[in-house]
Amino acid sequence: MRVLWLQLRDVHGGFGITARDWQDAMYLLAEARKVLRGPPIEESMIESWTDVQSIDELDQHHVVPNMGMMLHRGVWFPNLPYIQ
Repeated sequence: MRVLWLQLRDVHGGFGITARDWQDAMYLLAEARKVLRGPPIEESMIESWTDVQSIDELDQHHVVPNMGMMLHRGVWFPNLPYIQ
């Protein structure tokens, strides 16, 4: 599993996703955007991405207190536990 932090060009903040691989991450991101009523996702909309190695790498004041479980496949920030 890959634990990713994705920053989109049109979103303040970002998305935390745990996925099997990059294609799976794109699927989960697209599902999250549907729920949040954002425009459909294209890879060109991703400004940056990083593999998260530790929770210490995340924003301790906003992301960490508001995130879901990052050890399971799904969208953990924003906390959308039903997208798995």
